[in-house]
Amino acid sequence: MTATNKQPGRHKIEELLPWHATGTLSRRDADRVERALAGDRELARRYELVRRELAETTRLNETLGAPSARAMEKLFAAINAEEARAPRRRRRQRFLTAARGSAREKPSFTK
Repeated sequence: MTATNKQPGRHKIEELLPWHATGTLSRRDADRVERALAGDRELARRYELVRRELAETTRLNETLGAPSARAMEKLFAAINAEEARAPRRRRRQRFLTAARGSAREKPSFTK
């Protein structure tokens, strides 16, 4: 197989590298990636870069810390306000749906 023939399959494997690094691939796909990594030094080098980037992103996110108490209060207030509005919309929608349904029905005068 020439290098150009290997590229499409290699490209598909390379797209799976971030998910392989996080351990979220299916067993079948993980095995495919492992076989490809064992036989392709450049792909293995790219996988190591993906792993480093994942580790750095995780480290950075962990240094951000938790949101402030004020930010959490604001978020929960917005969630509660949305929940308070939701039942009214559902009730109105049910009413409109029922009204449309009864308007379409013609009274039956036959026995």
